[in-house]
Amino acid sequence: MKTLFRSFLFLLVILVKQLHATGQRAELIIYKGDTLQLLSLPLEDYLGEYEEREEKYPFLKLMCSTALWRSYQALWKLENNELLLVDVYLCASKEISIFSKLCDSESPIKASWFTGNLFIQHGKMIKYHHTGFERYFEEETKIEIVRGNQINQQHYVNGYRANDMNFPSNPDSIMAEVHNRINWKDLPKLSKDYKVFVSIKMGKVDSLTIMHSKAPGLYVQEIQRVLDEFPQLRKFYSRGEPLEEGYTFPVIFSNAQRKRFAR
Repeated sequence: MKTLFRSFLFLLVILVKQLHATGQRAELIIYKGDTLQLLSLPLEDYLGEYEEREEKYPFLKLMCSTALWRSYQALWKLENNELLLVDVYLCASKEISIFSKLCDSESPIKASWFTGNLFIQHGKMIKYHHTGFERYFEEETKIEIVRGNQINQQHYVNGYRANDMNFPSNPDSIMAEVHNRINWKDLPKLSKDYKVFVSIKMGKVDSLTIMHSKAPGLYVQEIQRVLDEFPQLRKFYSRGEPLEEGYTFPVIFSNAQRKRFAR
């Protein structure tokens, strides 16, 4: 029974992690005549803590999908330097407005409860991570809001800089280059395969480090040499700063890999 219970808890933890790791549907905002994606949630402060909101608004208990854990999608508008709530859709369906169930006033209403930043997206999506709002568009406008009033704004161009000629920073290219840089001819033939797990951290400062290995010391030393000599990586900029990213991949020592990569 204990084993069954532990298995259930393990599966529950995995399910919860997968749920929160899923990319979430954006809010919508009318900005300078266009309806754009908004990667901010100004309504959360209005709704309050989850236990409180579920008691007050039981229809928000509905789990629409793993891509909409909050159960709603709001439509906003910036007008006369004020943030206005125009409508709220249950499960992101424009046919099911819940605005009147959440607000006592007629639409639109000023978001006087909200102080924070709005992140408005422009152009094509150029980078995507399957979690939360971790997606990146060609351009982005950051609007600073205090009690529903716009007080500042900044515009950013995201992506790689045209003059950045460093090594491509996608994980597949890095993993292939690490294997290419190994001096396979200097390593003894293998009777079994070994894996060395390498962690990559990219951002203002790059870091390639050995995270875990059960390989003999000779192979670990060779990987460390490759990592120490690895070229600088290209920087992806988001909101004016290099994006902080991290990956882990295995370096595989095997006769098949030797045949594939040895020069």
